[in-house]
Amino acid sequence: MRTGTGHAPIRPIASRPRAGAALLVLAACLALTVPAAAEFYKYTDRQGRTHYVDELWKIPADYRDQADRYREKYDHLGDEAKARALQADVDRQREVERQRRQVESELRQQDEEDRLQRAERERQLEQRAIEVPVTIANNQILVPVGFTNGGVEADAQLVMDTGATHTVLYRPIANRLNILTVARGQSKVAGGQAVQSEVGKVDAMRVGPITARDFPVVILPFEGTPAYGGLLGMDFLSRVDYTIDYEAQVMRWKLRSR
Repeated sequence: MRTGTGHAPIRPIASRPRAGAALLVLAACLALTVPAAAEFYKYTDRQGRTHYVDELWKIPADYRDQADRYREKYDHLGDEAKARALQADVDRQREVERQRRQVESELRQQDEEDRLQRAERERQLEQRAIEVPVTIANNQILVPVGFTNGGVEADAQLVMDTGATHTVLYRPIANRLNILTVARGQSKVAGGQAVQSEVGKVDAMRVGPITARDFPVVILPFEGTPAYGGLLGMDFLSRVDYTIDYEAQVMRWKLRSR
């Protein structure tokens, strides 16, 4: 299946707030588990509760004479208790590191999922941009076509006709667009009958994502009210690549590379 070049602009997905929050929480955990190397003081109040502070002035005056100063975090502990405390610090740091790796892995996985989702959305948008809904009935494919001429706009359903050399507009739609005749002649219609025809030009003809400018059209008379506006001929179809999805009733267009 071919894809086209025209597509709607894609808006970037905003960054996930949860990713930043997870990293901040992890950083806080790391900060809390790093052993402090600063000097601190220890004292015991009258209720027998032990306190640790990092500044001498934070100790109430009644307890300053008993304050002990320490250079390392666990200097106030005995050897066995200090070893246990240091091992607990190591275990905590290992757990934080494990959590950090897990968070990073989850973020990488989420980033990959987001990338795949963005790619799929872009693919869907691109496909919708090159798709034109058509009506398929009675062995005919009716294609919606938009015309602009002299500031006048009109839409019409044209029958896709690979046997028609030129794109044809019937007189009613040509009159709505005020198309000027630049030449007259004869054209053969289905069945081989020759009819009087005119040649004109529209400022633009739009079919899905494709716009053909200064496009010539053949104008044919039509008695009564036509069921469609004309024929989409090979002068347009030969310039583009397209596929037809009969089940979805859409045509997908693409300009040919030059």
